[in-house]
Parts: sequence; structure tokens; C-alpha cells
Amino acid sequence: MGLAGSHRFTVRYDDDIVRDAIRAFVWRRAVVEQKMMWVISVLMLSFSIYFIISGDNNIFAGVMLVLALAPVIFVAVIWRAHKVNTFGRYKRMGDPKAEITVDADGIDIVSDLGSGKLTWRSITEVWERPRAFMVFSGDGQFNTLPRETMPDAVQAYLRTRPTQG
Repeated sequence: MGLAGSHRFTVRYDDDIVRDAIRAFVWRRAVVEQKMMWVISVLMLSFSIYFIISGDNNIFAGVMLVLALAPVIFVAVIWRAHKVNTFGRYKRMGDPKAEITVDADGIDIVSDLGSGKLTWRSITEVWERPRAFMVFSGDGQFNTLPRETMPDAVQAYLRTRPTQG
């Protein structure tokens, strides 16, 4: 399905939309997509508890316990970085709105912070959230587009774009 014509609309951001995007990103990228890391962490935690209880290799158990906590630290670092960057950008907006133009070339975004263009070729995936779309141009790089004033044709087109997970 192609996108016919050019669609221009204004979106308005709020704390809930931004918070939901950060939460969705962290949950999916740092928890769901990292299943093996979590399995290994649980195994290391189990073995470290076993070694502590048995009284054998307490130093080894301590090292394993610290390493088992690495995924939690990983999630906290990702959460903090995205919260600071995304909320920081949102809070710097004098008026939390943006003018969006979606056409056959891509998505143009203009706000009081500046302007940018995402070509369809550079968009790697699109996630649909209850109140917004998250448009990715890299694993950790996304723009949040609130859906409230977005034309139905644009929403339908974004739903046809690649998704992961």
C-alpha cells in the first residue's frame, strides 16, 4: 500500500506520550530482545546463591553475584540515558508541538527545536503505541509521532511499515 499525496498536520506532545515511548523502548530493547542475557543472569544468580549457601568459593560466588546484576545495571543505564535525552528534548520545547508532513519521500518534522527529515529508506522500523507511533532510524534512535491529529491514511501507511518483535 502506498501513500497518496502529502499529508500535513500538527502534533502535540505531553508527558504521558513521551514516558510511554521511553518505557516501550527500554522494555523491548533491553528486556524482551535480550532474553539470553537474562537467562544467563538468572543462572549466575542461582549458582552464586548455591555457592554462598554451601560455603564453597565465596569469592567466586561474590563475583558471579556482581556479574548477575549486570543486566539490571544495563537496563538502568539505558533507561536513564533515554529519559534524559528524550525528556530533555521535550522539556526544551517552548510549545510542545511539531508540524509533520508525510509524503512519498518520507517524514518532515518541524518544531521550535529545529527541523529534520526522515526518508522512508532511513526508517528501519515503526512501533505503534496507544497514543503515538515510534519511528526508528536506528536501533536506539527514534522519533515519537502522536496519533491524535494524525490523518487515518498516514496511520494506515505507518502500520504497513516494517516492525520487529
